[in-house]
Amino acid sequence: MHKPIITIVAMSVQPFDDVILEEVNVYERQNRLTISMTVSLKMHDDMLTLCERIQKQVIDDIYEMTGKEVVAVHLYVRHLVDGKNA
Repeated sequence: MHKPIITIVAMSVQPFDDVILEEVNVYERQNRLTISMTVSLKMHDDMLTLCERIQKQVIDDIYEMTGKEVVAVHLYVRHLVDGKNA
């Protein structure tokens, strides 16, 4: 049912070289979406800014492609990897 949204989320994180998308869950209530994403990230100088950029990109892309409001993007970082082990 939410496969198009999951596809949009995957496309949204694709430009971020430091991000590996592991899992996406979509919850919809009254045509408003909450997205939960689990990712692995390469070590980054400013992890908080990177996570905020990912969240904003997902929100903007979903709204642009579907017109649905995203009320939250919960971003869970499962693993941090350094550049040598990526």
